[in-house]
Amino acid sequence: MTPRRRLVAAIVAAGVLASAVLVLRDPGPDPRNPSSGPVRLTNYAADYVKREPPSGPLLPPSTVWSSDGRVQWTPVPGAAGYEVFGRLVTSPEVAGTGMPDVRAVDASGQRSAPARARERAGDDGSWRQRVLGFLEDFDDPRVERRFHLSGRRGCVNASVGSGRLVVDTPCGEGTVVLRARSPLVLADADELGRVAVVTSAAGPHGRLVVDLVPGTPDLAGPVPPAGALRVVVDDSVAGTRGAGVPHRFEVVLTRGGVRVLQDGVEITRSAAVPTWRAASVLVGVTAPPGRPGRVEVDTIGISGAPQPIADVTETPIVAATLRVLEPEEEAPGIGVARTPLRNAPSARLRATVRLGDGGDVNGLVAQLGTARIPLRPVTEGWSAAQDAELTVAGDVPAELLGPGNDALSPFVLRMPGASQAQVLESYLEVPGRSEAKLPDAPEPPLPALPVMTAELIGVTPNEATLVVTLDGSATPSVAPVAGFEVYVDQQHAATVATPGGVGGRHELLISLKGGHDVEVRLRPEDPGRQTDSIWLELSRSSR
Repeated sequence: MTPRRRLVAAIVAAGVLASAVLVLRDPGPDPRNPSSGPVRLTNYAADYVKREPPSGPLLPPSTVWSSDGRVQWTPVPGAAGYEVFGRLVTSPEVAGTGMPDVRAVDASGQRSAPARARERAGDDGSWRQRVLGFLEDFDDPRVERRFHLSGRRGCVNASVGSGRLVVDTPCGEGTVVLRARSPLVLADADELGRVAVVTSAAGPHGRLVVDLVPGTPDLAGPVPPAGALRVVVDDSVAGTRGAGVPHRFEVVLTRGGVRVLQDGVEITRSAAVPTWRAASVLVGVTAPPGRPGRVEVDTIGISGAPQPIADVTETPIVAATLRVLEPEEEAPGIGVARTPLRNAPSARLRATVRLGDGGDVNGLVAQLGTARIPLRPVTEGWSAAQDAELTVAGDVPAELLGPGNDALSPFVLRMPGASQAQVLESYLEVPGRSEAKLPDAPEPPLPALPVMTAELIGVTPNEATLVVTLDGSATPSVAPVAGFEVYVDQQHAATVATPGGVGGRHELLISLKGGHDVEVRLRPEDPGRQTDSIWLELSRSSR
């Protein structure tokens, strides 16, 4: 009963034979012709399919309030989602201002009566006074002056717009890590220090990670260095957060342990106490996996007295092979441009390596042309555990600075016993004020269809229950769904109409003997959208 998937493209009037077959299954105007308007379905069930009737009328949301750029309300029993600001969402909160009407929506698309939001006193901004040592509101696109950004090239795109850092993940997964160039220095007080992050990253299926690590590592990896403090906030932590909705998270270090606050309210605590006096602050934000996603970071603040930030300009350089080579292993003849070194009084090479299952880090070097630059960890207490991520650095020798050949070839990293060690990122740091700017943030993505899953449960020789779930929790706005169709052995067995649907769970009892192929086909309201189909094998011998 393992599901198989395919994308079914919406076919316009000039389509091929498959288009005609689909029209025959659903008589009437062609829903795939944009001129025919939104797709509308009619409930249908063959004589061997039984579906429970829709639930009764929904109650409207209660205690709806608006403040701090969010509208929130009490969840409604039986609701699959909500309609607010003309959008469909699945969590009981949404980003926005004003006093909108909110309606509950059930799995069949039925709406409740509206409930009007009321204004509630919001954040007075006093928390900002506690993090004035370093306070970034992303009003300046020259983010590199105050942060180093780490992320998978092409799959994590950072930009700036409307006073916030925007992280898009076109590959459907990805994390960006920001290392503040100003450290957290502990105070001699009951409250040792504080880090504040305002972000949407901790919403459904997303993740916020704050690492406090001695030294200047760019990544802390899955196994943080000894002595580091890691705080993880995701949808497993108590509380409901809507996709794309910003919240303020504060990590408060005290003599008695660590407290984590959300919007000023404690959500968890730990007895851990830092053993260091100063540490780098690494803020990692992860978009929901499985589809192109977006998260935003509005503010990052660090307590203490303002610390001087050295002016440096970064130039990414890509190794000829991302595999760390053995000391004398042949290297590809691919180098890097000398351009960033031509007028540099000095330069530093930094790299982050995933160690794999072995290797002598004391012998780690970067080969840049004919020179070999020793690389050393930038933090103490790093872990040599398998798959640990280690940031290293080394000074570029004077003979590589100034005029010379156009390229330095090869550029590789080497280490005795390298095994499966990999280069995650590498770049040059040159003294001087960076003028690099992040691009302007693109427009927000269109509403996304809910993710459909299907399974067969309760299989007996005579019947099985088909469970279809439409989950739109990972997207800030859900594209409405007309419903879904079920085919058994390529014959139309059922249509479940959900006009303006946001998602939800559906059960259909299929009373048939023997083995059968079952297909579930999602139908968006928008006839121009791609959709999804799932195939299941109903095998009586598998019960």
